[in-house]
Amino acid sequence: MTNTRLGQGTRLERDYGRALGWYPMRWRRTHGPAMLGTLLDVADDEGRSRPAHGELAELRWQGVRERVNTVVPGDVRALAASIGTGSMAGFALVYLVWVSWGPWDARPLAPNQYDTFGPFWNAGVLFCVPFLLGALAAVAGSRAAAHLFVLVGLVALPIVTVMVRADVGQPGPRSTTLGAALLLGLVALLGDPRDRRALLSTFAVVGGGLVFYAVWLPPTGNSWRLVTVGDGGFWGSVAAPWMTASAGVTVAVVVVVLLVRRRPVPAAALALAWLPWGAATTVTLRFFADEPADAVVVAAVSVAFAVGAVAAAARRPTRRRREQA
Repeated sequence: MTNTRLGQGTRLERDYGRALGWYPMRWRRTHGPAMLGTLLDVADDEGRSRPAHGELAELRWQGVRERVNTVVPGDVRALAASIGTGSMAGFALVYLVWVSWGPWDARPLAPNQYDTFGPFWNAGVLFCVPFLLGALAAVAGSRAAAHLFVLVGLVALPIVTVMVRADVGQPGPRSTTLGAALLLGLVALLGDPRDRRALLSTFAVVGGGLVFYAVWLPPTGNSWRLVTVGDGGFWGSVAAPWMTASAGVTVAVVVVVLLVRRRPVPAAALALAWLPWGAATTVTLRFFADEPADAVVVAAVSVAFAVGAVAAAARRPTRRRREQA
């Protein structure tokens, strides 16, 4: 019989007990003694006096995951990652085509005006292409490949930052784009983007909406034409503050409706996936539209909705969360 206090007894039991200490306190109280007993029984059957190779590392990793699940449940993270991956892909596609590439324009538009990045207008291709490949991998059902491509895109962000700062003639991407890309990538990494329907629906909404405004371009007078826009023009005309703020209001209404209908998982996932756009809207309202009060409201409401919805999802009974995960 094993001790109920984890980490006491033989050296093997102490090793397992310390590894199980990575799990949340509530989990250890409920499942710790049984888990420790199982681990010791398996070791005894296999004639081991020490943990198997890699066993302690796996226990610690699972403990960290369980701690994360107590804050943001796994089913919320998976759906948020699916929505976030679609949102990330929609952003990456439109930014790549309308800002970084502009295949309908000859190079250069104005001689000696821009330092182009090879056949592209700027280095946004370095993170846009991996983000798009990550979305394709998620649709194909490969979580590992999806996360790997997103990580490649995130690693490219500081490289792009150094390149832009080193070359004053490089037309972006600037801090707003890089920050939005960072947050979009992090949301995509929250969990397994296995919900293809959510991913593709979000891609269609985000990508379709941005394409519509990229072609319409109401503030520029070049409506219904294929016009390459600069990095600042993307946030000033395509993903304009008034457009993303309106989208935020729609997201807020949907989240409230879902919470009222007692569907906290999609509410929390949607609120989390909105955060990168909420951050971008906050910045563009403050620095592009010169509306500091509105920027504060957007930031506060975005964070409040995300925290409230995630808290509502986390309060569900453990059994129900596992059934829906």
